[in-house]
Amino acid sequence: MNHADSPAPRTDQPTVLIVDDTPSNIDLLRSVLAGSYRIKAATSGRRALEVIASDPPDLVLLDVVMGDMDGYSVCRRIKSDPQTARIPVIFVTSRDEARDEELGFSIGGADYVTKPFEPSVVRARVATHLALYDQTRLLQDLVEERTAQLRHEMDQREQAIARIRYLHEYDGLTGLANRNLLMQRINLALESHAGQVAVVIIDVDRFSSINDALGTRLGDLLLQQIAAHLKEAAAGNALIGRIGGDSFGVLLTLDSQVVDRLHLITEQLERLLEAAAHPYSLEGERVQVRVSAGVAVHPKDGETAELLLKSADAAMHAAKDSTLTPFLFYDSEMNSASRELLTLEGELRDAIRDRSIVPWFQPKFDMKSRELVGAEALARWIRPDGRHISPGMFFPLAEKTGLYKALNQRLVHAVCLQARDWSQRGFKPLKLAVNVSAADFQYPGFVADMLGIVQDTGVDPRAIEIEITEHAVIADPETAADKIRALAAHGFTTALDDFGVGYSSLSYIRQLPIHTLKIDQSFMGGVGEDERANAVAATILTLSNRLGLTSVGEGVEYEHQMQFLTENGCDLVQGFLFAGAMTAEDFATKLLTHP
Repeated sequence: MNHADSPAPRTDQPTVLIVDDTPSNIDLLRSVLAGSYRIKAATSGRRALEVIASDPPDLVLLDVVMGDMDGYSVCRRIKSDPQTARIPVIFVTSRDEARDEELGFSIGGADYVTKPFEPSVVRARVATHLALYDQTRLLQDLVEERTAQLRHEMDQREQAIARIRYLHEYDGLTGLANRNLLMQRINLALESHAGQVAVVIIDVDRFSSINDALGTRLGDLLLQQIAAHLKEAAAGNALIGRIGGDSFGVLLTLDSQVVDRLHLITEQLERLLEAAAHPYSLEGERVQVRVSAGVAVHPKDGETAELLLKSADAAMHAAKDSTLTPFLFYDSEMNSASRELLTLEGELRDAIRDRSIVPWFQPKFDMKSRELVGAEALARWIRPDGRHISPGMFFPLAEKTGLYKALNQRLVHAVCLQARDWSQRGFKPLKLAVNVSAADFQYPGFVADMLGIVQDTGVDPRAIEIEITEHAVIADPETAADKIRALAAHGFTTALDDFGVGYSSLSYIRQLPIHTLKIDQSFMGGVGEDERANAVAATILTLSNRLGLTSVGEGVEYEHQMQFLTENGCDLVQGFLFAGAMTAEDFATKLLTHP
């Protein structure tokens, strides 16, 4: 669906169907709503269904007690038809017992108005449910648009694979193949084209510095643009994948008739590097990118996909140290560089054990009171030599080596200790949010682990918010909902991060008993300037408010973004416009001791 097809603001009057077997009741409701809505009427349930089938209204006011067919039966028929299921139904009845309302809501009713009614109440409830109906339709259309875009990028074979397979095989940020899919394709190529396979790893130099200087939002935008240039340069002759952080993997399948295969690899690689390494414009910021690459050729440099990637990675690191060439072919002397990666893995294990990976805190502010109300904890690793290790490096390494569970638990433990320390020092109560990986959240013992940590630290669970992403719940929303309820029973709140970035679904967002909905910073880039970005962000905020959730706008860097969030009812905000992540000591000094 293109922009021209997006739902436009309503210009005609909404249609309200009044169903009652007493004409005087119809006349009374008509007089209450006249002027604001186009009114239709039906004096029986069967006649109402005929009207709805021929010209569906925008809302139905439905009497419960009628002679031919009661209101509950009519509502069931409306909700059983996919064409009319989304039409809001408000029951109008003299019955006021709880079991009657419980029955009405269980079959899909949106609301109850009890006779005798106040005209202002009827008008307010009709207006509220019509507005929610419009926003629901808009959000559903946007979700369907996102679904269509994702399916368009997949080839015919992948389109037949379930959504969960897509999430496991493609990178959510760039749309490229992820490490899993790249490994599968390399193994398939080794089986069918033995002796004709080469693997390349391309890495962006100094990416962590770029990320620190410009912020993660522009860093992500840079990775998306690099991915697009690599994919275009490949032109179908190579499979491009993102294998983690700022690293891209390339599978080259060589023509068996080509004698000088190394020359062919060099030509293809030079095209890719030329496409990736050129100036980029990121919202007015000009960034010159340099990339390094390593090449491994089968079978000389490895018999398996894992060994080829390892050899290519060693060659890439050697190229980074070279001042003569941006890429190198692997040779056995580069094993020392491979050992360096093993050393980093060992250092990661030590850092987790020694608690050297610590939380920094980015503050959150209340939009109405402008007061500090909480913070998001972000992991930082500074080695003894002073070098900052990017989360984009050590989190994927933790996932790859199975260290993610220990890393997440250490971080949650550290955040709880910090919350307890600030509480004991008499600072104002804050809600501290901590991210947990999808793999850790899906672990069966996750809830027990969290309860053990708060018991060990003595912190009030109400001070802790668990942030999860869509990837953590999409595979099994029912189990995820059970875990969230279990956490909530002990005082934890749960936030859904990155909403709308992945495979967003209204069905699961309705099922999940979450407390907070975060607007991902990728949506904030165009907010306040682009109508389409405004529509997406405003719709998510409306959804959050209607569901009774706390909404958080993250990645706010400009005043016009702040103004937009204020006008659209966002509850909390965080971003570089206010403050970046800082150490616990700085946070206490700058924001708690001297607010």
